[in-house]
Amino acid sequence: MNGPAISLTGLSLQYGPERVLSDIDHHFEAGRCHVLMGPNGGGKTSLLRSVLGLTPFTGEIAIQWPQHAGAIGYVPQSAAFESSLPFTVMDFVLLNLTRRPLFWRRASKERQRVLEQLARVGMAERADRRMGQLSGGEQQRVLFAQALLDDPQLLILDEPTTGMDETGVRYLDELIGELSQRGCTLMCVHHDVGAVRRLPDPIIHVVNREIVESGDVDTVLAPHKLANLFQHHTNREVA
Repeated sequence: MNGPAISLTGLSLQYGPERVLSDIDHHFEAGRCHVLMGPNGGGKTSLLRSVLGLTPFTGEIAIQWPQHAGAIGYVPQSAAFESSLPFTVMDFVLLNLTRRPLFWRRASKERQRVLEQLARVGMAERADRRMGQLSGGEQQRVLFAQALLDDPQLLILDEPTTGMDETGVRYLDELIGELSQRGCTLMCVHHDVGAVRRLPDPIIHVVNREIVESGDVDTVLAPHKLANLFQHHTNREVA
């Protein structure tokens, strides 16, 4: 597994009159775990959505694959499911695996593949539960399993631990470590400083309409900088 590098050139984005991202030139190294942190409204999710092509922007985003274009996995910040809908966890992931109607006969190898991914996030035993009956954190774990189906070389996570209990966070930490060691490129929006410190050698990027600072955990998350990490500011340097 060899993930891509990602280069941003003059990336800008605005919603109506509000400028969200402003003329960003930045490079995300291939095969590393990149964590985006910063204040709410600072543009972290918008940056991820721009990389995914889900929102219009100006400038250029180049995904530089080492050989040929690979698979991209995405876990959004949250998902809502109506509890009355008869979608089980297995149904939901199978539908995203095959894009075929649920009433079509499913090959046992497809079900086995889904169970293997659910096991990686500790959800195999809940495969027959309805999606709407799961907690928000459990739904996030299912979305994470779904994102792993295509063995992605680029995995994009938007606040992946939202609503998760300690068990879910542990599964996620282990998977991120495994994927990073295999050379996957990860981009992850996170707000939990403690959880970020547990990740394997992440590169931290502080986003507040621009990339304010980038570096390793000890440099960017130094104690004297934490007070300003989630505050809106316009200076190019973190105090």
